[in-house]
Amino acid sequence: MTQSEFAYSYEVGQYRTRVFQIGVRADPNLNTVESFAAVLFYERANGERIEIAKIDDSEHDEGSIHIDQYYREEGAERKDFDIDVSTVYEADDHLADNWRRYARLYLENHESE
Repeated sequence: MTQSEFAYSYEVGQYRTRVFQIGVRADPNLNTVESFAAVLFYERANGERIEIAKIDDSEHDEGSIHIDQYYREEGAERKDFDIDVSTVYEADDHLADNWRRYARLYLENHESE
């Protein structure tokens, strides 16, 4: 998904040298949401987008709404279905409220400075 595929995106803040953003998509649109995703990410200098966490409602054996915890260490369980989110806007709010912790954990677990 490219940034232009988001219904909207915005900057949530800077941590270390990176600018973190949240992008939200809703299908077919924000007025009639049949499926959604909210993504916390940053972009590298080369334009590559690095996803830190994503809350979406894609169906899995364990359930539907979940958070993909890309910030966790390699080998850790990455999907959490025990999240108190039921709408696209609650997903956006959850990432906005927790972005700094997720960003810190991602950088600690996946990148060295």
